[in-house]
Amino acid sequence: MPDPGAYGALLTEILIWPMRLVMEDGVELAIRESGRSDSPVVLCVHGFPDNSRLWDAIATDLSEDFRVVVYDVRGAGESDRPNQTAAYRLERLGKDLIAVAKAVSAQPVHLLAHDWGSIQAWYALRLGLRVASFTTISGPDLDHAGDWVRSLARQPRQWGLLLGQVLSSAYLLMFQVRGAAELLSRTGLLHRMIGHRVDHQDVRYGLKLYRAGMLARLARPRPSTVDARVQVLIPTRDRFVKEQVQHVRGASVHRIAEGHWLPLTQPAYVAQKVREFAHG
Repeated sequence: MPDPGAYGALLTEILIWPMRLVMEDGVELAIRESGRSDSPVVLCVHGFPDNSRLWDAIATDLSEDFRVVVYDVRGAGESDRPNQTAAYRLERLGKDLIAVAKAVSAQPVHLLAHDWGSIQAWYALRLGLRVASFTTISGPDLDHAGDWVRSLARQPRQWGLLLGQVLSSAYLLMFQVRGAAELLSRTGLLHRMIGHRVDHQDVRYGLKLYRAGMLARLARPRPSTVDARVQVLIPTRDRFVKEQVQHVRGASVHRIAEGHWLPLTQPAYVAQKVREFAHG
């Protein structure tokens, strides 16, 4: 018979298991963990049009030192895909993130987020989420982004900078046209545009993130500070999110000559920056 003590030690060394968490509106989220069960938690939140597999290489790296938790946001991967667009509002996404964080750790987590994962993370922080650190990649705070755009619009000398961001964000308008992005996904053009293949269903339901009031939020921003240690990883070749719109006062900033999908192209770099910031 195996030694129970040795078995318990093995479980402490490495833990990988799936879990489903039911939100207050009945939506179930799929959660996976890896790493040492007795270590600090790094919680990873993916964006559009990805799912939690975005973090596979980073999770493998970080699991040597942390308990790494990833989950499919509503509409993606193995999580439920509600049909109503209202189910994808920022308020709902922020509450999802808070619920996952509370379910997996009694202590504040180290938060790592990309793209729409970062957008909802900023909102969750405003809803009261407490974190040990927050590393954000290519995902601005919509309230600060909207305030920044309005500020530039009042300064004619800055209109060139404003035009650059507007052109980079032109896809937001296309995503509002029902059927347009879905057609790009079916024909494979969307995959070429973003540089890697994604699941068509993740695209179909993920578009509801953009259609559930994002533009209204940008038009009527309510900027405020958040109480968190923030690290911003900026891929300087990002075609979709310009550096200026990611400005966070007091944040630690690191730039790298990469594109928007930094977690895929440079997973070791991202893991190392998270590790250093968490231990700092």
